[in-house]
Amino acid sequence: MKTKLPKDPFDTACWSRGGITDPRQILAEVFNCSDIETLRTEIKQIVSYAQVDKLYKDHSPCDVLLDMKMVRSVLKAAHALKDEKISPVAVSANDIFDKSYYCSPHSKSGLWSDFPRCLSRDEFCNPYRVLKKFFKKQSLSKWVQDWEAMTECALSRHSCDTDLGSLQFYMRLVKLVEAAYLIDVREVTHIGRRLKNRFADQ
Repeated sequence: MKTKLPKDPFDTACWSRGGITDPRQILAEVFNCSDIETLRTEIKQIVSYAQVDKLYKDHSPCDVLLDMKMVRSVLKAAHALKDEKISPVAVSANDIFDKSYYCSPHSKSGLWSDFPRCLSRDEFCNPYRVLKKFFKKQSLSKWVQDWEAMTECALSRHSCDTDLGSLQFYMRLVKLVEAAYLIDVREVTHIGRRLKNRFADQ
């Protein structure tokens, strides 16, 4: 007898409690499991170690692979949202230092740790601009392939054979993760173990 596997278009079952099919809830779950500072640092470490003949030993391989899988789900969720033109939350240039637009209420990090490092002012105001530009550069499957290759190289004693342009790759991927984080902070709220759209009843 064949068992039907649940639909899991964003590859969440390998790191979360079950398949999630709403892209905004993917972002909410990722940033419930981790924080933006941790993911930004992990991406930097993975990309750095992928370029040298050294084994990444700062965290256990299981933790590194877990972070890789979460970022991979962010890539897929961001791809599903890439055609959105603007957030339902209007943010102006004067709001840049208003913590309610960039600081998650359940974050354990400080205000400076949550603040986006790589986004321009326009991208801070409308993070969907980042998503659109990111996937114009190359396809989702290529981004996923490159990210998995970076992680494999970081966990190997040998550097990547292919030139993935480490600095550009890092900057683009961190920009995407920061934009995804802002979408989560502004549009999705956690209620207990449930995830609820903040604007569903408005």
